[in-house]
Amino acid sequence: MKAYSLSSVRPQARSPKRSYLAYALLMTSATFVLLGFGTVVARYVFSVQGEYPPPGQRSHSVQYTFVGEDYPAYYPLDMDEVSLTPEFTIHYQVSGETAEREWASILPEGGGFLHLGAEERPFGITLFHQLSCLQRLRRAIDTGDASAPVHRCMNYLRQSILCEANPTIEPVIPILGGWTVDAKFPRVCKDWTQVYMLAEKNYAEGVGVGQRDMKYY
Repeated sequence: MKAYSLSSVRPQARSPKRSYLAYALLMTSATFVLLGFGTVVARYVFSVQGEYPPPGQRSHSVQYTFVGEDYPAYYPLDMDEVSLTPEFTIHYQVSGETAEREWASILPEGGGFLHLGAEERPFGITLFHQLSCLQRLRRAIDTGDASAPVHRCMNYLRQSILCEANPTIEPVIPILGGWTVDAKFPRVCKDWTQVYMLAEKNYAEGVGVGQRDMKYY
């Protein structure tokens, strides 16, 4: 494909056909200009109304202040894929001597929060919010104390699962005279260790006041 610049093409004498072609090109160019202008106007109007772009969904290349609603919906982290095969384990029991210690270990130092922007504004991370809710539900089962935060966690996890809507199919297999779903096969997952490293690095570098007092409720 040849490329031309405006300065490399000489003006030629116009025949009637070329005149029509030039007219068509002119109208096409004008159309694109108007469309571009209309897009600019639309962006201006919607941005003034707070509807364009949607809050927290701008490009990762945009610099955010992390003040008010000026922050991204997702932290710009390029995550690798890893394989995970779900399996039953003796660890992470509901109750027992080691249960509290093992479940407490699933959160990174600092509780799994990020402090972003010039003012080090705190943000939670969905991964650690979900894990914290599992810990809270475990304690509720162990102690029988189903408080309001437990109810919030139940609904938070329910809605998080619906939001993910994972379509992975799981085969049904016979077991003990009945049937169950076999979940023990490899899955393609996001590398969650990268999120842990992000949170731990942010916590180690942060000087925000009250970092250690942050908890998910």
